[in-house]
Amino acid sequence: MRILICSNIYPPNFIGGAELIAHYQAKQLVAAGHEVQVFTGDTSPGGHRYAMRTTVYDGLTVHRIRLEGMDYHSNFVNFFHPRVEQHFSQCLTTFHPDVVHCHNIIGLSVKLLCIAREFGAKVVLTLHDHWGFCFKNTIMKEEGIACSDYSRCDECQPCIDDVGNRRIPMRMRQDYMRLALGAVDAFVSPSQYLADTYVAAGLPPDKIHVVWNGIDVDKIAAIDRKSSGGVLRFSFFGYFGRHKGVHTLLSALPLLKDRQRVRINLIGDGDQILVYKQQLRENGCANLVKFWGKLDNTQVGSAYAKTDVLVLPSIWRENQPVSITEAMACGIPVIASNMGGIPELVQDGVTGFIFEAGNPADLAEKMDRLIADPVLVKNLGRNGQERIRKNSFARQVEKVVTIYREGAASSTSSVMIDPTVIVCSGQQIYESCHEAIGILPHYLGDSQPCFVMAEWLTQAQLQQASLAWLVDDSFSPADVGKLAGRGLPLLVSERNATLVAMCRKYRCGLYYHDAHEAASCIAYLLTHPSERATIARNAQSARIKG
Repeated sequence: MRILICSNIYPPNFIGGAELIAHYQAKQLVAAGHEVQVFTGDTSPGGHRYAMRTTVYDGLTVHRIRLEGMDYHSNFVNFFHPRVEQHFSQCLTTFHPDVVHCHNIIGLSVKLLCIAREFGAKVVLTLHDHWGFCFKNTIMKEEGIACSDYSRCDECQPCIDDVGNRRIPMRMRQDYMRLALGAVDAFVSPSQYLADTYVAAGLPPDKIHVVWNGIDVDKIAAIDRKSSGGVLRFSFFGYFGRHKGVHTLLSALPLLKDRQRVRINLIGDGDQILVYKQQLRENGCANLVKFWGKLDNTQVGSAYAKTDVLVLPSIWRENQPVSITEAMACGIPVIASNMGGIPELVQDGVTGFIFEAGNPADLAEKMDRLIADPVLVKNLGRNGQERIRKNSFARQVEKVVTIYREGAASSTSSVMIDPTVIVCSGQQIYESCHEAIGILPHYLGDSQPCFVMAEWLTQAQLQQASLAWLVDDSFSPADVGKLAGRGLPLLVSERNATLVAMCRKYRCGLYYHDAHEAASCIAYLLTHPSERATIARNAQSARIKG
């Protein structure tokens, strides 16, 4: 098979767990006899924004699109970039893949899923975190408070900005995700936790396959572990962000019974590093901690060689942390919080210990047990190594290829498969439109449409939309004619007298004065399909022109 792997970042640039999984999966697919190319974002300095360069990395052809920080940032529209989509379509035409397998694609464009599906490729998406329904990925509303209602994203951030400085309602981001994920044939989740979470957020359960991430077991197991010299070395690997919970680990240090036999390795970097150093100065434990900085993948082995216990104190719901599987392969026991998919990996009292997230006293108690019992450390590490032994990349890819070969999954249970789409178009979005979107549930109840900007959609999706909402009054008759010519009933503001006159003359749409009128017009058109069809025919037959 010809397989195109898509990832928003790819080695040797910034490397996190998802990027490494994408790369190792690509290599293993080649080893299994498949033809593989990679489409990815490129954050290396130099070059024009959105320019594509094709390189060879580790034997793989990699198409890299130059992106900037704002392309990834959650405050902006980080899920739609037309230039990226143009390059992607070019790659599809040139490579002609049978399968497009996406990993994290925020920063590239979520529209890649729809483009690939319409191209005729089998579309597979590996879920690494929560970006499909949480713009922050963490599903945390406030510090330490997990979100349980995925429909209230605007409470965290009401709007996002795009390159035209439009304030896009957060609802539109969520609706577009719902629409785009409907184009996926099969989802791969490394944990049952994440699979269940996406089902709760709306994914059809019959499309989700739980497949543990693979690991290079033999390579990692061969790491030469150095003697600790009588101290127990606890290591954290990862990003220094508040959600990773390193502050809990640092708060646990003063509570330890025998601090003289402890060393802490912090491997990584991030926005909280100065906060951590201040915390250590205040609690008197700075002498116990070594900051290693951020290591590339070739250097990580040296850190594992000087690690006796891995600590992952996350206060957010992790999926399947690579650091845990790598530590287990090394024969290193793990102490980790009871969040997300972690308990699926770490068997409490067998391969390590689970503690209550955000509870430094509970973490200190678990650390004390290992400090006092070197034999227990070895036994837990050996158990973990045995448990992970069969979890190779070859085994993972074997399962993934089986998913590739299966027919497209079918489901009739999910709104994500065929949502009602309202095409929104305009150079800005009036406040009355924001308000109308917010109050529409009072008119329609649980049956909610997708509000999506017109440019985010493919041509086929535009043809299937229910109506076109002109969310400002900047349109010319010719602009309106293009939408009406598609057979889309129009919804326009009274502020544009020309458009109102058109709607009256051709009977091709409705017009409104305020937010409540806009919401009631939308509800009327969606709940009266015969009237909507008549207006659509009028719009298409009129072929309005300026």
